[in-house]
Amino acid sequence: MKRLTSILLALVMVISLVGCGNSADTEETETSSEAVETAEEGTPEETEEAASESADGEEGKPKIGLSIAGLTMPYFVRMYEGFLAAAEKEGYEVVFADGGADAESTVKAVEDLLSNDIDALAVSTNYSEALADTFATCKEEGIPIFYIGNLSLVPEVQESMTFWEGTRNDSAGYLGGLWMGNYLDSIEYKKDLNVVCVSLMSDPLIQRYTGFEQGLKDKGYTVNLINTVGDLTREKSMADSEDMLTAHDDIDIFYGTAGTSALGAYDATQNMNRTEVMVIGFDGEDEEIQHIDEGGNYVCTICQDPVGESEVTVEAIKTVLGGGTVEGGHETPAKVYGTGTGYVTSDELLK
Repeated sequence: MKRLTSILLALVMVISLVGCGNSADTEETETSSEAVETAEEGTPEETEEAASESADGEEGKPKIGLSIAGLTMPYFVRMYEGFLAAAEKEGYEVVFADGGADAESTVKAVEDLLSNDIDALAVSTNYSEALADTFATCKEEGIPIFYIGNLSLVPEVQESMTFWEGTRNDSAGYLGGLWMGNYLDSIEYKKDLNVVCVSLMSDPLIQRYTGFEQGLKDKGYTVNLINTVGDLTREKSMADSEDMLTAHDDIDIFYGTAGTSALGAYDATQNMNRTEVMVIGFDGEDEEIQHIDEGGNYVCTICQDPVGESEVTVEAIKTVLGGGTVEGGHETPAKVYGTGTGYVTSDELLK
């Protein structure tokens, strides 16, 4: 009897333990299920943030593709740095591809950018015609295109552009003529000027001269163009300018329509000890600025504003990505760096 009672008590204990175990397992399972469900759902804010990151990349930043051809020149380096600074201010991610120094490299760089899932494309290059087909593809894919530093795009390129900007060559030259007129007034120079233009014979570069001449005329000076010599190389520009100095003892100004052209003319004045002849350049190269600061006969250089051009472009990108529209063909004014004045803006010169 005692043995039977003991067996019955043992069975009751086993049944109790099994019941407790089932209850604990059920509770643990329910708790785990709730935790998984909570982790999967997250807070509404976390879910929205994750979706934004998935759609737009790192931290939801719009991704801008940038290609600039010519980073061996200070002008394009300043454009590049200005673009990065303006884009960072707006919170954009920039993917850069160097356009190199030829059309083939430029096309490859832009095509590489298009494979990076970019939201907009910004380009500055001297080989825009080679990109016509690539730009057309970009437009078909709905990627807005922004061109930096050229107002004279060929029609098949321009029709793909969302926005393009640049500096007019004649307007930039005109500002240089106004500055030079003010400078000549300040040193009480004679009103009749003999000028040699140092330039490659191309329409855009010649426009830089005609604008300069008109600026001087509007300041009351008579301009006698003796000749146009040189090209875009420093060596030939120097040699031709030396020939001009040998043939003429009454030259007042060498006007170079590019930095290399003007620096070649400057070398000629130094080589032949003709530092009474003033030199004016175009581009705002570092060496030009250096010679102007030295206070010699290199008196000024006309500068496009690459930082300003980049800032205008990033602002246009911001407007378009925000759902707005922009008008292409924006003119970004030049400025002048001169002896005794440093940088002078177009607003200051035009008043």
